[in-house]
Amino acid sequence: MQNDYISKMLQETAKPNITFIAEINNISLGFIHVRTHVDGISGETCGTIPLLAVSPKSQGLGLGKRLIEQGEKRAKNLGCRLLHLEVFANNKIADSFYQNIGFKPKTVHMIKPI
Repeated sequence: MQNDYISKMLQETAKPNITFIAEINNISLGFIHVRTHVDGISGETCGTIPLLAVSPKSQGLGLGKRLIEQGEKRAKNLGCRLLHLEVFANNKIADSFYQNIGFKPKTVHMIKPI
């Protein structure tokens, strides 16, 4: 299921998109995929980060922040005013990381198993 999600996010599209890969000596340490999407409420084109990953051994070294900075630059260059991402509610480490670099919750999606 996770591979299907990743494949969907990386499939060819006419929308501007880019993937940055952080590596040392040809060893991947992390990556970020940035693309545009149209906000369903405002109709504004925004940058979005559907995928961001940093290897466990590389976490805590500032790599995620550097990747986000590259994503921000790319989104700004595309004329975007906002950068969007989603994080699972139970991923407290990621939530804390994103909020520490300036992301704030805008909406909360709630689900209930039935």
